[in-house]
Amino acid sequence: MLHPHAGRRCAGVPGDERRHGNPLAGWPVDHPGSLAKEEGSGTFRRLIAITLYTLPRADGARMRTVTYLTRRSMLKNGTMAFVGGSLLARSGWLEATELPMVRRITLTHPMLPNAFDGLRIAQVSDLHAGPFMPPERLARVRSLVEGLAPDVVVFTGDQLDRRQVDADLFVQGFAGIDAPLGTFGILGNHDHLAGPRVALAALEAVGITPLVNETAILQRNGETIVLVGVDDLDAIPGWGPNFSVIERGDATFRVLLCHQPGGWRSARAAGADITLAGHTHGGQIALPSRGVNLARLSTPYVAGPYQRGEQLLYVSRGIGVGAIPLRFGVPPEVDLVTLRRGPASAV
Repeated sequence: MLHPHAGRRCAGVPGDERRHGNPLAGWPVDHPGSLAKEEGSGTFRRLIAITLYTLPRADGARMRTVTYLTRRSMLKNGTMAFVGGSLLARSGWLEATELPMVRRITLTHPMLPNAFDGLRIAQVSDLHAGPFMPPERLARVRSLVEGLAPDVVVFTGDQLDRRQVDADLFVQGFAGIDAPLGTFGILGNHDHLAGPRVALAALEAVGITPLVNETAILQRNGETIVLVGVDDLDAIPGWGPNFSVIERGDATFRVLLCHQPGGWRSARAAGADITLAGHTHGGQIALPSRGVNLARLSTPYVAGPYQRGEQLLYVSRGIGVGAIPLRFGVPPEVDLVTLRRGPASAV
């Protein structure tokens, strides 16, 4: 154990003050538990006072040494922070711009018509064609989607980032995309930022059937299902979702395209059997091992499958990025959804 005056000797406190004592000199050693009891700025003020009291009484060499060590530590820490931040930014940028992974998901439902058992749907979500998603990368995504040989391709919103010129980039990248049972798309909140009519024209220009509060009937071997698309929850004035459209048509099985998973409650109430959504980017920045995900601040439906009774929701992590052009722990993805007939489940 240190002698009570050891700290004062190390701090350069004269012997007479060690004998008679000073309320500040050597205070942490005389009161080893006091710092732990102090909270917040009170401790900080005491430490400042100790420094001001002891440093002027140190000899010049010691004062220069203290200053030197502080600057060296600051320089070292600053350099480490800069290098670490640069490496993280580079890693996040590379993850955000890499070719999307293919995530395969099977959604099983007891009401699925037999003819559609095994139907393969390629879901493309949140492309954000724009500064961080140029035509050449869009073309690579298109090639990836076509290589999956899906029966249907659906675009679940935010094809454009936010500018009208982004529509041209999207058209360059996806012109001519096709699938045996068709290609369909809805609008997301960023499509509304670019202008809903501009975004709809871009879909039509590449051969995608827009579904904005509309339905499409898919037929296979004499049986049908209805594909429904609703407008975005954050649409501009004069636009917006109409979930009652889900109830239209004679088909008994309904697959809904809804950009934001926040619309699932209304979708369930209107009778949607399966809902496909995006919007969240899977959080875009996440630490799965720590349970940290930014999207959890705004929705309980971050990514992947969810189930309420026999009603199913799948939320894609998407492909593009928002205002921050980085992804951590949430790589971009194209989703290949296979529908199966059987007890309701999602795997």
